[in-house]
Amino acid sequence: MHSFRSRISVFLLFIILISVAPLFFIPTDTKDPGELYLAYGIVAGSILLVVAMLFSMRYRINETELVINMGPITYFRIKLNEITKVERSYNPLSSPASSLKRLYIISKEKNVLISPVNEKEFIRILQSRNPNIVFNITDKDEWWRFWDWDI
Repeated sequence: MHSFRSRISVFLLFIILISVAPLFFIPTDTKDPGELYLAYGIVAGSILLVVAMLFSMRYRINETELVINMGPITYFRIKLNEITKVERSYNPLSSPASSLKRLYIISKEKNVLISPVNEKEFIRILQSRNPNIVFNITDKDEWWRFWDWDI
């Protein structure tokens, strides 16, 4: 079994930070400090959950299927012999991908957007397991393409 973690977009991390930043300015003039601690606890827990999900995404390829995990949860299972096409995508739709530079996996049953870190190795393994997959992956590497800023 081969395992690949998801790319993590610096741009998406920045968007998450900006979206939760106002929560750090919760008014502190409450009469009950327990309410304040509860509010900060909920904010911290929410941030930790989102960050844990981003950093725990994995794509596993075994002999017969592609398994997409988000932490301990199996998000998708796609049979390798049902995959027909793999394309480059920058589609920001919700998906098990922590980056905007994505691969669009098209299969007979379901389609999914993913973003493995080592794309070339991922594609090589997919191709070795199913040589009938059509690959259409083109990259334009310019420094200003913020959706390519990944860690």
